[in-house]
Amino acid sequence: MKKSKAKVLTIITESLIEQKLVKCLKELGATGYTIEEVRGEGRRGIRRSDWDQSGSIRLQIICDEKLADKISNFLAENYMDSYAMFIFMFDSEIITK
Repeated sequence: MKKSKAKVLTIITESLIEQKLVKCLKELGATGYTIEEVRGEGRRGIRRSDWDQSGSIRLQIICDEKLADKISNFLAENYMDSYAMFIFMFDSEIITK
């Protein structure tokens, strides 16, 4: 078993921009991601988890700190003013064989 350190970057945002967001993340260097439909309530009100355009997604990327910062800065500059979006990151250890 091997352990390595990484960041988990989590983006909670409107499902409406999922495809556009994934394209941007890949262009910025993300090599993989996980997307889940989510629901909750925040400063922009209640968000449902439907298949329509009003639902929300949680997108998670495991990467190094440099890429996590690059993605976070890009999203803050290009998306956060126009879409409901919440970004956070935390340290993790990745376990591989």
